[in-house]
Amino acid sequence: MLRIPEPMVYDLVRPLGVRQGDMEINALVDINQQTNDVNWAPEVEYGLADDLALELELPFEDASHERYKVAIQKTLGIYNHLGMANGWQAFVDLNKHTKTLSGDATYIHAIRWADSWSSLSMLGVRIHGINRSAEVEYLLNNTVFYDVSPRLTLGLELNQEVSSGGSWRYRLTPQLHYDINQHYTIQAGAATSTLNATGKTEKLWSFRLIRVF
Repeated sequence: MLRIPEPMVYDLVRPLGVRQGDMEINALVDINQQTNDVNWAPEVEYGLADDLALELELPFEDASHERYKVAIQKTLGIYNHLGMANGWQAFVDLNKHTKTLSGDATYIHAIRWADSWSSLSMLGVRIHGINRSAEVEYLLNNTVFYDVSPRLTLGLELNQEVSSGGSWRYRLTPQLHYDINQHYTIQAGAATSTLNATGKTEKLWSFRLIRVF
C-alpha cells in the first residue's frame, strides 16, 4: 500500500485509497497565541465504499458551535509503481447563524519521492456565499513530509488563498505527526497565518488528535 501522510490543517477525508467501512474520528485545535481564543472542530470520517469517503465536521469558536461542514472525497487512482496517487475532495460549509453557504472543490496529487520523502498538493477553488454574493477564491495547498521513523513524521504545510481580485493570504504550519499505536495519532504544529477575518498575521499553536477504528 502506498503510504503518504495527510496534512494536519487541510486534511483529507481518510487517506487516498480508503476501504469501505474504514472510520476515523479526530479534532483539530487552533489556539491563538495572542488572545488565547480557541478554534476547534471535531470530525467523523467514514469509508462509504472503496475509494469513496464522507466526512461530517462541526467547527467551534471557544464554546460556541458556529458551522456545519460535510465533505466527500474520491480516489481516482493509486499508482504504486510510480509512487503516486490522485483524487478529488469537495465540501459545503453552512454558517449556523447567518445561513451563508460556502464550498470548496480541490484536486489532490500525492507522491512519494524517496523512502523518507513525500508530498501532497491540492489545487482548487472556494466559493464564499453560494446563496448570496458568490465570491471566488483560488486554493493552493502544498505539504512536504519527512519520515524520521515508522512512527514519527515531520511536515511543512503551506495553505494559500488568492481572491479573484488578486489579494493573497496564507498559513504556514511546521508540524510533527506521531503514531502512538495503530489506533491513535497525535499531531502538533506552530503556525503563522493571515487566514482570518482581519487578514492580519497571527501566531497559532495547533494540535490534532486522531482515533482510527
